[in-house]
Amino acid sequence: MNQKTKNISGVFLKAAIFIAFICVSVWLGGRLSANMEKLNLTLKNIPHLYAAIAFIVFYILANFVFYADVKSLLKPIGAVMFGAYISTLLIYLAEIINAVIFFNLSRFFGMKFAARILKGKFHKFYEKVSDMDFRWIFLLRFIPLTSNRVLDVGFGLSKVSFRKYLCAVILGSPLRIFWIQFILAAIGGFSMEKMLAYYRENSFMSILTLVYFGIALLTAIRIKRKLK
Repeated sequence: MNQKTKNISGVFLKAAIFIAFICVSVWLGGRLSANMEKLNLTLKNIPHLYAAIAFIVFYILANFVFYADVKSLLKPIGAVMFGAYISTLLIYLAEIINAVIFFNLSRFFGMKFAARILKGKFHKFYEKVSDMDFRWIFLLRFIPLTSNRVLDVGFGLSKVSFRKYLCAVILGSPLRIFWIQFILAAIGGFSMEKMLAYYRENSFMSILTLVYFGIALLTAIRIKRKLK
């Protein structure tokens, strides 16, 4: 077996491992029934510092099981237990760690495979994503257009440098996280009824939310045009 064949085999082996990891995570996520009440009680019954560390660990682990309800339920638990500011900090730290892990996993196992199999129109899309400058990557992390994990994996597969992406994560994530945690802390957890009531009673927050989502919509339109 010559060196070229070995390189190609290595690329496909790494890609197969990465795809298998994604499939197993999705399969587990569809079957996981997390006892969040038990987790909530556990966090409440341990010292605050250890509870904060445990929260970060659980939040990171939750991202390895796709489609599970763990992470979405951890956000209101964190908001109620730690308040808007501390829960934002904890989730922010966890999101940075997650970005490092998932970006580098996809970069190591899938980047060369993606570059090989994407051809024609998809190859142009791949190159446009790879050529994105910092401001666009920042905006994607700043506004709730898509899942953070999708961004981590997607940019890991592209040619975007890790340093550029990590800077976008560090600078772009805080407001996106704080907006959610602030609302959850204000209404005491997740409840659509309470959330609507909160917005009816707080016109200023309603206006800020509309502005935020307006920016998200405009950014989505611009990015769609840019990637055509």
